[in-house]
Amino acid sequence: MKKPITIIVVLHKDLQEYQKNDLYTDYFSWLKTELESISERKVRFLMYAHHEVPELSGYNYRNEDGSAALRGWCNLIRDWYTKILKYEEHEPDLTKVLLLTRNNINTKAGGLLESTSGYGQVKGHCAIAAITSKQVPAHEIGHMLGATHEDSEVIYDGWWHDTIMLSDEFSGVRGNAYRYSEKNRENIRKHLSTFA
Repeated sequence: MKKPITIIVVLHKDLQEYQKNDLYTDYFSWLKTELESISERKVRFLMYAHHEVPELSGYNYRNEDGSAALRGWCNLIRDWYTKILKYEEHEPDLTKVLLLTRNNINTKAGGLLESTSGYGQVKGHCAIAAITSKQVPAHEIGHMLGATHEDSEVIYDGWWHDTIMLSDEFSGVRGNAYRYSEKNRENIRKHLSTFA
């Protein structure tokens, strides 16, 4: 039997007005089904509210440099991540930590020119994602599981829909396919096949 994937979601304190169940329903319930279908593994989402991990949920993620914001997040969680891997039933290579935020990491000209809504380690264990789109958390989780921008696509079924890893200047007018492209599904399977 394949080992499960665990995705730990730390809710930033700027989401304290939101309910865990609502965030799970909107951003992760459909993704759980998609990931289980691709991986043939059980996928667990563990969500921690700001008061459950105050040392993590107050992280200042806003930064003009998305990679610097991610580096800071990965450094902050290092000891906590090591501890949970040691004392809880999590597989090191299959446990991912996502900081879920209300706002984008950065915006230029109020978001008209450019914005960074998330940043994730490719085949790594940590990422940051804003709730500015239902696709952003799934996109960053995709990076951690080996999905790429290059292998994303637009699906047409009467209207155009972005697969999860696609993000360009036209994404705002296209729909969300709520799935990874076939190439990215294969990328995820290939990455996960290296683990029991």
